[in-house]
Amino acid sequence: RWADNFSAVGCGRTEEHGFQHPFLQAVGMFLGEFSCLGVFYLLVWRDRRRPEPSMAPSQPFNPLLFLPPALCDMTGTSIMYVALNMTSASSFQMLRGSVIIFTGLLSVAFLGRRLQLSQWLGILVTIVGLVVVGLADLHSSHDQRHKLSEVITGDLLIIMAQVIVAIQMVLEEKFVYKHDVHPLRAVGTEGL
Repeated sequence: RWADNFSAVGCGRTEEHGFQHPFLQAVGMFLGEFSCLGVFYLLVWRDRRRPEPSMAPSQPFNPLLFLPPALCDMTGTSIMYVALNMTSASSFQMLRGSVIIFTGLLSVAFLGRRLQLSQWLGILVTIVGLVVVGLADLHSSHDQRHKLSEVITGDLLIIMAQVIVAIQMVLEEKFVYKHDVHPLRAVGTEGL
């Protein structure tokens, strides 16, 4: 949201325009992810200089393995940044919590996980919280920048993006454990 507070005078110095470039913001996030690869190799280099290395040598893997999670990451993040321009920052942050619901359900369906009663209760409480946030958005007065239809669209886009992010998380978990990939290496590879 910080980047959305920037503005610049348009051509002809007539009026200021807000910074609403969600894809540029997503690229910035991917550059941050890519920097994790540098940190990973720095840790490997430092570990190899020790008399007894503590990091297990990583097995080779095809970097394209992380293409599906990277595409989910780019798509989900871009949708979230578009939605952030349509709704309030507080609703954006609260609705991002819906990822808990979708990740839990997808973990049961595709990873064969069994959720404990406390986890199901957590999902239920999250659903109740999201309903409260959604109702608050419907009944609150909106500023001149956001019409009610934009707010509803933004909220729905955020929830849709969380489904995509949940798919990303389930894929990452499957690949990281199956191929024994260090988490920093996985995140950095996605940033490529």
